Amino acid sequence: MKNVQITIDEETLSRVDRIGKPLGLNRSEIVRQALREWLHRHAVQSFEQEWIAALQKKPDENSRAEDWMGVQTWSRK
Repeated sequence: MKNVQITIDEETLSRVDRIGKPLGLNRSEIVRQALREWLHRHAVQSFEQEWIAALQKKPDENSRAEDWMGVQTWSRK
């Protein structure tokens, strides 16, 4: 791991310490978890944006959508 220095306001730091301590989490672990979650959300948002752009570029045909609706109805029976 690499050691980095960040600046956090006192209120946030106090809340991190107060909530993290009973959970057995130190500041570094809380920051790592928060960054992983942020990176995951960013990846999902990027994927969704690319998917929407692809659909706008070449929308699905209505007949194909109707075919899929039939498959969904059949699979529920």
